[in-house]
Amino acid sequence: MKALTTLLAVGMLATTFAMADDSDDVKAAFLNLFTTLRAHDSQSMGQYYMPDYTDFGRGGGLLIRTATPEEKAKARQALFDAVNITLQPRNVEVQVYGNTAVVTAYLIGSITPPNNETIRVNDRRTGVWVKQGGTWKEVHM
Repeated sequence: MKALTTLLAVGMLATTFAMADDSDDVKAAFLNLFTTLRAHDSQSMGQYYMPDYTDFGRGGGLLIRTATPEEKAKARQALFDAVNITLQPRNVEVQVYGNTAVVTAYLIGSITPPNNETIRVNDRRTGVWVKQGGTWKEVHM
């Protein structure tokens, strides 16, 4: 009985450590995503998104789906060509549920469109990330 209890305790600790590592990995990927965003690196950003990534966009619109990763990269590049984005994530929290994680954060910074009227951003963000092949990618925001 003592061996079974010890095995159970070790298994629980191992699961906790795996979850903590996953949490750190998701947070690192999330922060790296914003590093590529601020660098206006549309090609590198693609590595952080699942091919079937979706989002609701700003203003409560309908769910947005772009057909291919190439179209998504093209749309990101068009955005980067039009605006300057300086968003910084703050208070990033990660909850891992197996191969799925929920990331919450505040975004602080600005967006400056071609008319140079800077829009200050102080926003909340929630994203759903999925681990496939050992890599965490965002599937929905």
